[in-house]
Amino acid sequence: MKSLLVKGKYVLTMDEKHRVISNGAVVIENSKILDVGSSKEMESSYGADEVVDVRDGVVMPGLINSHNHMYGILSHGIPITNAPSDFMGFLEDYWWPRVENALNKEEIFAAAMMSSVEMIKSGTTCFADILEAPNAIPGGLDTEAKAVKQLGIRSVLSFEATERISQENGWKGVDENLNFIKKWNGRSDSLIRGMFCTHTTFTCRAEFLKKVRELTNKHPAGIHIHLEEGAYETNYCLKNYGKLPVEFYEEIGFLGPDLLASQCVHTKPKETEILRKHGVKVAHMPISNCEVGGGIAPVPSFLKEGLTVGLGTDGYIQDMFEVMRAAFLIHKGNLQDASVMPADTVIRMATIDSAKAIGLEKSIGSIAPGKKADLITVDLKAPTPVTPENLISHLVVFGDGNLVKDVIVDGELVMNDRKILAADETDIRKRCVNAAKDLWKT
Repeated sequence: MKSLLVKGKYVLTMDEKHRVISNGAVVIENSKILDVGSSKEMESSYGADEVVDVRDGVVMPGLINSHNHMYGILSHGIPITNAPSDFMGFLEDYWWPRVENALNKEEIFAAAMMSSVEMIKSGTTCFADILEAPNAIPGGLDTEAKAVKQLGIRSVLSFEATERISQENGWKGVDENLNFIKKWNGRSDSLIRGMFCTHTTFTCRAEFLKKVRELTNKHPAGIHIHLEEGAYETNYCLKNYGKLPVEFYEEIGFLGPDLLASQCVHTKPKETEILRKHGVKVAHMPISNCEVGGGIAPVPSFLKEGLTVGLGTDGYIQDMFEVMRAAFLIHKGNLQDASVMPADTVIRMATIDSAKAIGLEKSIGSIAPGKKADLITVDLKAPTPVTPENLISHLVVFGDGNLVKDVIVDGELVMNDRKILAADETDIRKRCVNAAKDLWKT
């Protein structure tokens, strides 16, 4: 059996007690955490085939990205003649025609490789991704799986089934998810699993959504959706159904604890109560919501009402440290209340709560015996003292993905001392640049 000892100045467990262990260590055997405690105790109790020592740093759970679009990296810097003025303009005039509809499998693979590298290098060990490429199916998800498997990052992959092109294309998207779920879910040795996904109430008919829910109940894998990212969906549902989007979803029997609703920017208090009643999970994207002019989600209210809220990048900036800092700051400014979104709440959202959001809290999200060994080490190059009392604040408020030194997924080192181990980062970057050039020509 392969064993690994990971030790540092501190170990941040993110378990129920939020322990910070000074001069701590984690013992890993094969893919799982065997024990955690003081370095002295762990070294005297266990042998190890390999030791990873971040003497001035922290060992902590890997960050979990609860909502991502890996292909989004190809849009970075894409020339735009007239910037969209609202959310629907962003979709109709730019995102759908210039990016999603134009994607091919070669571009999807290049983006998945580069995005995975960026996630690993900034401390993400698991992510939930939505592929939106209606002209790249069947086989789009298999293309992404090939990339993430090569780099060794844990993933929950889904294809966004939508009827915005045609009803036939919508069902091709559903089949893409179903076939992928049948192929990957239930395999204990795999870092990959699938999830169902539909887009929104304004791109999917009620009958379509009902059938996807029935299919999900038959093949339990969860459903990932976009919900009220812009005001358009709220107005659309009120006009066409006489109900708010969450009320509509409840009426058709779509809600449940296996539903992950991303964005939720324009969600109303009465909708929040419905989401809570059905145990729906939320993924929060503070940075990308600003980029598209969608608004600021009422996350402090969600948390107050007891909803599980994870954090995500939305494929915009893959550094989850940047996302944590944004979540920490934006709501304080928006509400003019410095007490909201404290650092310990935010780091929970990026670890154990994101694990809950994607249905993997029993396996990952904290450092505890029996859990999967998804860990990172972070160098604490701070200009002020780092103590057990202020460690979380240093990470959330002043942390940076470039401080991540080592990344371990399923007990395997995938990055050691900032070096990606499974592939050549320079080649991956060149391939991504070329893919972006090709996409921009369309």
